[in-house]
Amino acid sequence: MIRDVFSQPHQAMVMLFFGLVGGLGHELLRFPRLRAGRVGAALWDLLALVLLQACLLSGLMLSTRGEVRLYGLVLFFGGMALVRWAFRPLFTEILQKIRKKLFPSR
Repeated sequence: MIRDVFSQPHQAMVMLFFGLVGGLGHELLRFPRLRAGRVGAALWDLLALVLLQACLLSGLMLSTRGEVRLYGLVLFFGGMALVRWAFRPLFTEILQKIRKKLFPSR
């Protein structure tokens, strides 16, 4: 099979973009999960899993027409790791400030 190497940067950026979207969606769905009970947390986890699968499948279909490429998967999960590294501390800081406003210490 002949591969078009000139389309690989586009494929890589599409997979990175969908990794960032999936990671951001996962982080945003993490907050309601913290308040939910056991069944509610399981439903939030299921929703996050469906979101991540939709992002992965749509990224694969748009970038390589469904062909799984290793660099695409690495960039997808690298984008998720980048969101976890960069945005999670920001969300945690915002939540701590909100908590301090709602429940001030003496």
